[in-house]
Amino acid sequence: MAASRRSSNSTQDTTFTNFSTPHRTQSLKSMFTRRRPSTAPVEDGEEVLPYRHVKAKFVQLHVTSDDIHVSPPTRRHKIDDFRKPAIPERTTSLHRKTDTWPASVREQRGGGYNFDGTPTLVRTPWEWERGRPGSHWSRGTDRLSNLPRKIFAQLPREIYQCIVEHVEGVHTVGQTVDVPALRHDLRSLCLVDKRWHRVARDHLYRELWLPSNKAPTKRTFSRQQKPSRLRLLLDSLRTAPGLAFLVHSMRVTFDLANELETDVHSSFKKASTLDVLQEIIGACYNLEQFSGYVLPATTTTKDVFDALSTRTRMKAHVWKLDSNHELPSLMDFINCHANWMRLETLVLSADPGVDLGQVAVSAIIHRLPALKHLMLSGLHQSDVNNTTILTLPALKSLRFSNLAGLTDQGIEQLAYSRLASSLENLSLIGLELGSLQTIQTVLAHLTRLKSFALVQDASPENNTGTRPASRQGQLSSPSLRYLHWDCLLPGTAITHLASAISTNKFPKLRKVKMPCDYDGTIQALCRPIPREQLTKADIQYLTEHTSQKYERDLRVSQIQAQLRVREMRQQPSFNVVVQDEDMEICSTHVIGGYLGSMESKIEYSLEAEAGERALSELESVARRQGNWRLETKVDAGVLF
Repeated sequence: MAASRRSSNSTQDTTFTNFSTPHRTQSLKSMFTRRRPSTAPVEDGEEVLPYRHVKAKFVQLHVTSDDIHVSPPTRRHKIDDFRKPAIPERTTSLHRKTDTWPASVREQRGGGYNFDGTPTLVRTPWEWERGRPGSHWSRGTDRLSNLPRKIFAQLPREIYQCIVEHVEGVHTVGQTVDVPALRHDLRSLCLVDKRWHRVARDHLYRELWLPSNKAPTKRTFSRQQKPSRLRLLLDSLRTAPGLAFLVHSMRVTFDLANELETDVHSSFKKASTLDVLQEIIGACYNLEQFSGYVLPATTTTKDVFDALSTRTRMKAHVWKLDSNHELPSLMDFINCHANWMRLETLVLSADPGVDLGQVAVSAIIHRLPALKHLMLSGLHQSDVNNTTILTLPALKSLRFSNLAGLTDQGIEQLAYSRLASSLENLSLIGLELGSLQTIQTVLAHLTRLKSFALVQDASPENNTGTRPASRQGQLSSPSLRYLHWDCLLPGTAITHLASAISTNKFPKLRKVKMPCDYDGTIQALCRPIPREQLTKADIQYLTEHTSQKYERDLRVSQIQAQLRVREMRQQPSFNVVVQDEDMEICSTHVIGGYLGSMESKIEYSLEAEAGERALSELESVARRQGNWRLETKVDAGVLF
């Protein structure tokens, strides 16, 4: 009775049912059957959806219907005759009576169509074309999103290397590198995933730019002083020794070079920049090159060079001996080369006041079995002389600079030494050779010579009586490809060179650099150079530097070469005469000439190598010029 009383007092869409009553259970089964019109009776054998019994005695049911013709139930209706409430008529402005709505859900609206199944969308032809690779309809985001992540994980490591090298090329212009931007990009790549972390980390530490050792500014009301970036780098190498094994090259930045120069010329202080640098070098076992700044060999820098001497993988090193500072002992200096079994490039520069001894250079060279490139500059005549040339091993590059102990007879011995079959690059700087036959002998016997440079004040001339007259001035080389000839005072050597080039005595010559070509004799035998704009400042600069004496200035040579091009342009090469049908002259055009030979394979170059000079000097390697952001990448290899 209580159950029936609760049912009669309920609203029209809410009913409370007692599951324990038999006739009530049968009514609930009819509610959980398949969806059908409420007026249709339950057929025998119709599948009844299963339901789960609950512990509650009464369950509240909310029954709705989408039939708009169902009348609301009354009190006398039983639960089997339950009807849904009708949808009220909408009176808002959005649903006006003028709209024709179907009378029931089964009634078809005018202009409509009943689909048998669920409607599907069919792709248009351009949508099918967009999914194909290489189509102009395709979008990059679709192609990338369709690629699974495992494809990128399976890419070879060489592809990642190429991407990182491209990132480095974005921040590199010639020999200038934007180091802060490059560091930022490499650190960002390290945070992508593990694979990118390994690749970017290798590039970040392989060529390590050493930061400044200057401590950052202390914050206000702070008792703690933060360490410098160089000190933080040292702590990272100590904490993770595996990172130190990745370092192959160290480059000193502009700020650190200034700090090192200050420490070298001052008294040794505790915890100075040299100490931190020594510890960093000692932690990097695979170090091959230390560049950016050349430390002078003094007692102050002895600890740094001791750390460098223990790096067995070193491939290049530059020595700078200054007589104004206290030098280390000779035996310590020689023994520094004992562990450099892989050293390929050695530059030994000293003041004339430094006297190492007659056998010091030979003792150093014999401790370097892998030596291929050697430069000797400014040494005393007792240290390097004509006898030293006979003790040199088979090298690929050799540069003699300002050596008072070398003469024409010593240089001519290069043609008969063990260097004759291996030497590819030869530079003779400031030796003041006087015999042109010496140059002729060297070029003729060095069969593998590709590059030759001669820079001195006086021009070498023929020595009458020392050679047959028929062989005087016959310069030739079967393998020479690059010739740098810069004799400040004019002479007959340029004429002999022009004769040899015109008669094809240098069949493989492809590039010449002659700042001393004052008359344009060699320029006329090479390909024409492009015309560049000259300003009044250039003409004034030329007048100031050529009015009194000869001066070795590359900018002056470039302006003179452009003036010769303009002079030939004013001279007529041929005339163009335009005539009409009656053979009357309508117009005449004069085509100017050009300086050079279009059939020549030789390039006439007056470009600077390192700095503003035609030839790279040791100063450009020993002390880098720049600022804190744009660093210059200059190695000892530019000297050869």
